Amino acid sequence: YAQADSLLGVQAGYWIRSQSGQGVSQQDYSELRRAGFRQVFPVVEGEVSTTEGDLIRVIATDLFALPAGASDFGDTQNQSDSASGWLELIQPPYRAWLPQQLADELNLVDGDRLELRDGRKLPPAVIQSREQQGRQVFMDIAAAFELLNRSHFSYLAVSSLKPDKLDELQQILPPDLKLVENQQHLNLAQLTESLHTHLTAMSLLSFAVGLFIVFNAVRFSLWYRRPTFMTLRLMGVSASQLTFSISLEVLIWSIVGTLLGVLTGLQIAYWLLPGLGASLQSLYDAVVETEIIWQFNTLLKAWLITLAGLVWALGLPLYQLLNRNSLPSDQIERTPLDEERSRLWLTAGSIVLIALAGITYPFVTNAQSGFILLGLLLFAAAWMLPALLALTLKFLSKYISNRSLFSRWLVSDSWLQLPTLRTAMMALMLAMTANLGVGTLVDSFRHAFINWLEIRQSADIYLRSTNLNLEQLTDPAQSAEWLANSHRRIGVNSQWRGRQTLIRGVDSEAPDSRQLPLAQWLGDSPEDTLALWRQQPDNILANEQAHYLGGLELGETIELQTDRGNKKYRVVGFFYDYGTPYYQFYLPRAEVNRLWIAPVSLGIALWLTSSDSPSHIKLAETAMRAAGATTGDWISQREIRKLSLNIFDRTFAITSAMNALTMLVAAIALLASLLAILQERLPQFAQWRAIGIRRREQMMIISCPIFIFVGVAWLLAVPLGALLSWILIHKLNIVSFGWSMPMLWELRPAWQLAAIILSVVAVSILLAGIQLRRQLPKALAQLGEMA
Repeated sequence: YAQADSLLGVQAGYWIRSQSGQGVSQQDYSELRRAGFRQVFPVVEGEVSTTEGDLIRVIATDLFALPAGASDFGDTQNQSDSASGWLELIQPPYRAWLPQQLADELNLVDGDRLELRDGRKLPPAVIQSREQQGRQVFMDIAAAFELLNRSHFSYLAVSSLKPDKLDELQQILPPDLKLVENQQHLNLAQLTESLHTHLTAMSLLSFAVGLFIVFNAVRFSLWYRRPTFMTLRLMGVSASQLTFSISLEVLIWSIVGTLLGVLTGLQIAYWLLPGLGASLQSLYDAVVETEIIWQFNTLLKAWLITLAGLVWALGLPLYQLLNRNSLPSDQIERTPLDEERSRLWLTAGSIVLIALAGITYPFVTNAQSGFILLGLLLFAAAWMLPALLALTLKFLSKYISNRSLFSRWLVSDSWLQLPTLRTAMMALMLAMTANLGVGTLVDSFRHAFINWLEIRQSADIYLRSTNLNLEQLTDPAQSAEWLANSHRRIGVNSQWRGRQTLIRGVDSEAPDSRQLPLAQWLGDSPEDTLALWRQQPDNILANEQAHYLGGLELGETIELQTDRGNKKYRVVGFFYDYGTPYYQFYLPRAEVNRLWIAPVSLGIALWLTSSDSPSHIKLAETAMRAAGATTGDWISQREIRKLSLNIFDRTFAITSAMNALTMLVAAIALLASLLAILQERLPQFAQWRAIGIRRREQMMIISCPIFIFVGVAWLLAVPLGALLSWILIHKLNIVSFGWSMPMLWELRPAWQLAAIILSVVAVSILLAGIQLRRQLPKALAQLGEMA
């Protein structure tokens, strides 16, 4: 984000912009340079679409005009064959500099020309980037003018100037140009704090599930080496010496685990970061690098977290081991009384966590407190699970008391497997809960987002161009055959309650304005509120973000700064505004034109008389070209919806990846528990085999308790997942991002999850069965030698 704030043009202290929205002419720029203002340099920004519909940002400047220290573009040390490189950049057919990862995504190599949606091509690619280029294609000003069909600069950037020079600059500016303080030095870390909080919470959930594996692994490791520990104690090794040796071993394993985990995490980040960077660009207008910045403190933090997890898992089992005078070395199971006491403690802790969650709920006002609430509920459910598993076994014991001996044996053996499997079941239940809860959140958001798009993007064509004669385009005498309706939008950027705010001037009679979806409104119905907003210019509509994040209430009067002085408006409704991190207000276009001197044109939406007719589409394209637009200035409804959904799916790709990682960790926990059971009870299995128990019956005894426990965990995960999604949607989503949505709950994902879990269990049992088949002959031989 620090790099994003130093991008070319963004790092400037001031901008010179055209109040008419037509851009800055080359003549005006030349006159400023001749007047001695060498700190002024031109910037051209634009977007082009690939044949796949992906938007690519283009940025250009005159490299020879850059002030010293304004950018690293002037550094030719990293430019191979610099003289020829400069000439290639500024002379036809020009060159387009692309960062490596963007080139990889577009499958470009040096010299390739990317084909655009309108059939044109970018200049030949040069795969290299500068620090202030970001995730953008850089080219020379002349190349950008030709590509974007412009003759004006987007704006002039002004680097450091003394106050007296700023006053002088402001006085000699032409009437259409205005010196504007750069407010794009956004605190991106603050703006995207909620997004990072969500990702951090998902990561911590995976880590918590992993702790259950570590706990089981440490417990089994200590049990497996109890004969060794007993021998060492008998030889005179003190408990403190053993503790030191085991601590040193843990330290070594923590380093190994950290290195492997960080390397794996870097690879996952390499896969996911380009998508996240594209989402940040689409949602927050943040052009960030997609290269991983490696820092030593990242490794240090990862190691400290890993070490803390290992120490937490090791502490109690090691204390219990070293504080007993004698321990049987042939079984890992604790006595039934110890196990029941442990379940009671866990149940009591669960009740305490539930009480704390109830106390915390009214005070959830930000993402951090919301995730604390979720953590309390999830761990309360996990600690309650062993008691529920025990109750299930008690019920089954009563139900089959008069059944066959083998059925009673199955249930009785389940009691023996419960201590070893309960930790894995906790991990599995947490993973299933997270999968269902987050999956419901994503499905609900996608459903609400698509419904919202159907209204907000109901026009057939969206057109935006700086060289457009709108009066000619919408003249009824020329457009009656193909144009049914249009909506021209204008806007200004402002600040309200310390946050960037967008004030939009819209046509209140346009189809999408008349059907604007409201989340809250004054009056009897949304239609009445929209009519009130259209008829009375002192009323204003605000997005939900202004309500939930800015504290704005219905009926409240707000004061906005305009070019004609401050103006007060009454808030009559809040509209849905998914994906926008800013506050946004809607006013009739005439009101914005009246109060602001030069609002920026935001394009025009066009509804065709027949959207499915190729002839009408052709007429519209002909009319747009006649009005000054070029191919690439407009986009169809189908293309913009596809682009919007691609951004949505790309944004939640990380959530899906974290969900999959959590499930994988839980699956490993289950497999590790099964292998631990196999190892600890191998002598018993050998005895069973010796008295005639068949392999199929042995596998039934091993697998039946697992299916019982997994079933109970799934039954608990379903309502818990619904609760998790409800809190995510109706609490965390609102306090984090400022938009609401209805919860879409279905049982289909739960059944799909059950099928996945059963597959995981079946694979784990199969692997355990293969291991049993390999080790059983050796165990039988040892049993024979003992006899």
